[in-house]
Amino acid sequence: MKLRRIIGVGLSLVLCMGLCACSCSTGETTSKKNASIDDILGYNPLDYVTLGQYEGIPVQLNAADYVVTDDKINDMMQSMCGNNKDISVDESKTVVTDDSIVNVDYVGQLNGVPFEGGAASDVWIDVKNNSDAETGTQYIKGFSDGIKGARVGTKADFGVTFPANYPKADLAGKYVVFTFTINSIAKDANVELTDDYVKEHSSYQTVAQLRDAAKVQVEEEMAETKESDIRNKVLGAVVENCKVNSVPKDVVDKRVDQYLSQYKESYVEKGSSLDEYVLNNLKLSIEEFKEQVKEEVESTLKSELVYEAIAKEKNMTVDEAGFTAYAEQQAKKNGYSSIDDLFKTYGDGKDTEAGKKYLEEIYLCNMAAEFCVQKAVVTEV
Repeated sequence: MKLRRIIGVGLSLVLCMGLCACSCSTGETTSKKNASIDDILGYNPLDYVTLGQYEGIPVQLNAADYVVTDDKINDMMQSMCGNNKDISVDESKTVVTDDSIVNVDYVGQLNGVPFEGGAASDVWIDVKNNSDAETGTQYIKGFSDGIKGARVGTKADFGVTFPANYPKADLAGKYVVFTFTINSIAKDANVELTDDYVKEHSSYQTVAQLRDAAKVQVEEEMAETKESDIRNKVLGAVVENCKVNSVPKDVVDKRVDQYLSQYKESYVEKGSSLDEYVLNNLKLSIEEFKEQVKEEVESTLKSELVYEAIAKEKNMTVDEAGFTAYAEQQAKKNGYSSIDDLFKTYGDGKDTEAGKKYLEEIYLCNMAAEFCVQKAVVTEV
């Protein structure tokens, strides 16, 4: 069994953890209160990274992907009405398509272990809208992709990563695997939207009001999708353009130890050992498990090093007020009662100062990432 995405921090935070919250300071505006990358890390990232192009990254987008069309608005109107599907099984349908309504049972597992709230049965999924077909509730991005092409009566395994700002902190940024059982596929049938139906099934009084609201929501979604696509293309290109020559061994060792400690605390019952748990549940020896943890730590750290090196080269610093606002934002998003609790969590559950330094590091990585995004050259065709 291959263990994947076992570390829920690092580049996932760079990509998702509040980039817009960072205020970028450079050496020209440095004050005594500002912390440099050297102060935070204790090493020079440029000793480990050979930087390539990170300014002026060319990004080409297909303009048609972000056009607000009538079909998109109509789909949003149907979704905003919630229970708008006349759902009945079509025995002739045996393969899930991109626009199917599918009845499934599913179980989610984190590191091979089912997690609370990750299982359901007899659920109708709207594949096209990645939502519950009966309530309209949206699933996390990519959730329904795993059942496309699956046949009725079979099972399908598919992995997705929870958003870094997911409300449940124990799942935020984590990679999980869902096992779907495909029960049946529904007939194609949408209810015609009338003023009476809209009034009964939504917070709007007329079809016209619903359409106006749906158009605004689609416009916002298209803008967010475009921004996300630009960011992902830029950040991926930056990492590809730069060369990580080596990684600081002491940082790798420390993170591996921290992860193993947290993993044991989260999953291993008292009186049992991590070795036994890993062997019984992941079908790995403890040596294999540690090696996979190390590989993932090194992979994540390499991405961090690239952005740390950019922050170093551009003389970026952490200003106290900006970082505090950023930490408070992250604590609120992820359900922590205070920023000290947030720091403590990222400090192996006990070292508040270490956790603060790590989040300062991520804050600087976010600064560097946002700098690269802002300097990108975007064209639409």
